Amino acid sequence: MNEEEQKDLFTKKHATLWRISMWANGLASITLFIFFIFACAQILQAFLASSNQSQITPIEFFSKGPLYILNILLNTTAVFLQGAVYYVTLKGIALGLDMVVETDINYRDQKAEGVSE
Repeated sequence: MNEEEQKDLFTKKHATLWRISMWANGLASITLFIFFIFACAQILQAFLASSNQSQITPIEFFSKGPLYILNILLNTTAVFLQGAVYYVTLKGIALGLDMVVETDINYRDQKAEGVSE
């Protein structure tokens, strides 16, 4: 495919959709990483809040009681799952936009070749 055919392949509309798709794809990984950090910060915040009340070691912190530990784990999991939902949503948007661009280009190529169903 020469350069002129490649320029005709992507219109301004296709290039815009493809750029949005690239941004959504890139932001998906960044979002998941940020929410992972937020989830880790939940545990650290709970530990620091407990250690401010009294000088405790991490072993004493995790032996506080099953309900306390369950509460921290559920809060951490909720934050991480929220990030996972954003990740899947952004990945889906990126994939959908890629499919729209590819489908439009394929239909345009079929019309140019004179293929009809």
